[in-house]
Amino acid sequence: MKCPACQNELQESVVAGVTIQTCLGECGGLWFDRFQFNKLKVLKPGIGKSLLTIERAEGVKIYRGAEHTCPACKTTLLYRHFFSAEWDTEINQCSKCGGFWIDLAGLAKLQSLPANQRKQAVEKYFITVIDEKLSEMRLLHGDMAEQAQVLKRILQFLCPNNELTPPEQAVGDP
Repeated sequence: MKCPACQNELQESVVAGVTIQTCLGECGGLWFDRFQFNKLKVLKPGIGKSLLTIERAEGVKIYRGAEHTCPACKTTLLYRHFFSAEWDTEINQCSKCGGFWIDLAGLAKLQSLPANQRKQAVEKYFITVIDEKLSEMRLLHGDMAEQAQVLKRILQFLCPNNELTPPEQAVGDP
């Protein structure tokens, strides 16, 4: 399977029984297929935080503003749910297979901050992404609300600090 962003060969990573395709050594993006989503429901936030520290190449952002195809379907263009230049984050989804392509480079960069700054920066990141971005998706219609729930579970799985619980109020689980 090829990375939709940089065409690097994706590597399989298994964390707490969840299989994720990772773009190791290049853009650092993550592919979550729809068959992994239910596994995330029962996991504690932060158990997948090791995926934020995978090896990345600096400056590999060739996909910004460009269409890219689903790494699983190979024919369907990914739909961009949101992009934030400020937070260096992009989340896309395939409308055919339902998988998510996630680039959380900004969240990964926060890990290099001193501990006293990191917690506040991570909290601000999650407030922006979950409270603002995902709540916009939730308001559109039922299908988007379901996708927002899945994204929330993915973000909680990747939460870099086990003591930090991403905000619940904007996109609460049903």
